[in-house]
Amino acid sequence: MIPILARTRRGLAAARRALRVTGPGEGLPLRGAPHVVEFQSALNFAIAPETPWGIAAPLARLVPGTTAARVADGNGALPAALADAGGRPLVLVVRDAHRYPWIADALGRVLAQRPDAVVVEMGVPVTVAGAVHVATYGATTAAGQAAAELLAGAEHK
Repeated sequence: MIPILARTRRGLAAARRALRVTGPGEGLPLRGAPHVVEFQSALNFAIAPETPWGIAAPLARLVPGTTAARVADGNGALPAALADAGGRPLVLVVRDAHRYPWIADALGRVLAQRPDAVVVEMGVPVTVAGAVHVATYGATTAAGQAAAELLAGAEHK
C-alpha cells in the first residue's frame, strides 16, 4: 500500500501535468487578488454533496484577498456573485459546462462584459471559452490545487 502522502504528491503531480492553457496566457499569473465565481452544476449520485471541488479555497490560500461566490442556477444569482469583482482579476470556474445550458449562457453573458476573465473548466473541455481557458480534465482536489498554483504563479517542488 502506498502511503497517503506519496499518493497525494503523485496525484498533484499528475494534475499539474494535465493542465492545458488555451489562449495567449496573458494575464497569467493573475495580477492581484482575484474574484472567483464557481458555477455549481448538478451532482450525480456518485458524488457526495460535501465533496470539495473548485479553485476558490486553494487560490485564497495562495493569494490573500481572493474572494469567491458560488452560483447554483442561472436565476438571478449571477449579479450578486459578480458584485465583488470590480476591476479585479475575474476567474470563472465551470464543470462540464456543455452539459448545462444555464452555465453556458451565464458564462457567455459574463464573458461579453468581462472578456479578460480567465475560465477554468474542471470537467471535460468540450467548448473552449474565454481569451484564457484552463482545462484541468477533472474536478478533484488535486486538479483544483494545480489550477490555483497556475493562476497564482506559485512554484512547486
